[in-house]
Amino acid sequence: MPSSPSDTTYDNLPLDQWQQWLEECRSLFGDAPRVFDRRTERYLLVDPPWVTKLRFGDPLAKLVQNRTLRTLFRTGIVIWGHIVQANNELFEPAPSSESYTYDRPGELLFSPRDTSGTPGTLDRIASELFGLKTESSLDGELQAWAEYLNAETTRVVERRVPVQVAGSQEFYVSTSLFRRSHLPEGVLRQPLLPIVIAAHTPLFAMPLPHLYWPKSMLNWWSTGE
Repeated sequence: MPSSPSDTTYDNLPLDQWQQWLEECRSLFGDAPRVFDRRTERYLLVDPPWVTKLRFGDPLAKLVQNRTLRTLFRTGIVIWGHIVQANNELFEPAPSSESYTYDRPGELLFSPRDTSGTPGTLDRIASELFGLKTESSLDGELQAWAEYLNAETTRVVERRVPVQVAGSQEFYVSTSLFRRSHLPEGVLRQPLLPIVIAAHTPLFAMPLPHLYWPKSMLNWWSTGE
């Protein structure tokens, strides 16, 4: 069963720190269009054994195609993303050294318009979306979101967050794949992380591999401080 966002708060660090980390991630990843050597490209692409079992038309199947990922990592935009829910297995170390076997999907919240990043807003909206799973007497659109999140196997790309949750701001959720090799220590420690979203619709999204995170942010990821 997927897990909800943690109780992490973002008030213990000034907004300038989040913006600085995001700028450092962008600098380390480089400007688009990016060119990767063969070894780096192999690291960025996906090939877990279960991918072939995804049904035709599944947005996750489209995301993990080499062509989609190459375009995403070469031309995508680095912004903050927040987990809405993710497979519980991701919060524990992989049981095998072949960690790619234990890559798992999850839902990422982001705003393509707010590229400076507002962690507190992302956290609030992600929590409200997850909370829909246990609400009753919801209206049509919110009920559809509750059903999607409760299904735990429905994949989406660029699904706009309802105005009842996001207000006038533009937020989206896309199903992503959390690669163990792209996460620090191969484990989800925090619900907030830098992600790469497509420069054009459809807005596919993937976590930015930790090789492109600044050291101080890696320390925060591990300790929350």
